[in-house]
Amino acid sequence: MIVETASGSEEAPLPPLYAPWLRAVSGGPIPRETVATCDRCVMLPAEGQPPGAEFFLPAVKCCAYQPTLPGFLAGRILGDADPTMAYGRRALERQIERRVGVVPGGVKSGAVFNLLFTLTPNVFGRAPDLKCPYLTDGGDCGVWRHRPGVCATWFCKHVRGETGFRFWRLADKLFRAVESDLSLWCAAKMNLGKSELRDLDPVNAGRPHVSELGGPVDAVRYRELWGNWEGREKEFYRAAAALVEPLAWNGVLAICGPRVTILSELVRDAYEHLVSDALPDRLRLATFAMSGAADGKYRVESYSPYDPALVPEELVHALRYFDGRPTEEALTAILTERNLRVDLRLVRRLVDFGLLKTEPDVERNARPDTGASGFPGSVRLPVR
Repeated sequence: MIVETASGSEEAPLPPLYAPWLRAVSGGPIPRETVATCDRCVMLPAEGQPPGAEFFLPAVKCCAYQPTLPGFLAGRILGDADPTMAYGRRALERQIERRVGVVPGGVKSGAVFNLLFTLTPNVFGRAPDLKCPYLTDGGDCGVWRHRPGVCATWFCKHVRGETGFRFWRLADKLFRAVESDLSLWCAAKMNLGKSELRDLDPVNAGRPHVSELGGPVDAVRYRELWGNWEGREKEFYRAAAALVEPLAWNGVLAICGPRVTILSELVRDAYEHLVSDALPDRLRLATFAMSGAADGKYRVESYSPYDPALVPEELVHALRYFDGRPTEEALTAILTERNLRVDLRLVRRLVDFGLLKTEPDVERNARPDTGASGFPGSVRLPVR
């Protein structure tokens, strides 16, 4: 059910390298996603769950995914002697020794994984054979302290619903761009020449190599990629980590390309919405999917199938009053005609979860329509 939920006072537990960068971009502390916790996974099957709910397999949770580690993060993992990093460090060392997916830019997830992950439906959270190689037997992340941006920014549920989703989605894009640009910068600083650019050739980037299927490593190509660093890959990654370690966000911006600058501005805008409780002056009923009903409540999916809302029937039918008129007038009409008092904080939640949207034609200063940000479309929920 949609209930009042405020963002926690704790900051999000980001990797130590990335936390100050994202704070500098956003201009303030990053609120923790308190409804999505890795130690108590909320996506596992449980008694009393509504029919049709999405679940993950306990063996993998959201770690049925194999991330690419940029070289400087691989170096941080290799150089971290903390016992909690031992499993992930050994897993990374084994992959480097195999020389599969090991390039100066980082340790890649591999084209075979990418193909299977892309082509297999409903694979995320449900495919043990695709689980992260750094996932421990106890279900913990073996590289948690130095996990890449794609892992640090993904949450199954958000305190602020679609508002939080948009912020973290843009943060993911920002970190991906930073990881790519900094990896190339490290390669250039250590005089690898054109080898890294050859590895990024889009013609061959998505093709699996026979070494990923148990075949031999192409020794000639591997030598071309690594040059004088061949056999010293771990040393290279540690050196990359040392280059990136002292960088403040201004230094990152000075190194990276214009895409990072643009994305940082988008992240800052999304952050301002994330920490604001302001309501638009006018709202309209949005489109969303209804996937079931039970005990007088509708199961509504708007921005994500992983974060549905159970909405009381009387509230669902009151949403039609939000037709572009001033929000205050809509709330007054609901109270007068349906004898239902809708709290302003609940209205904020309805906006956050995509059930209500701003009226773009009359609300010039409201948040832009999220449809332009790539959120999935849906079917309008029928109302009486």
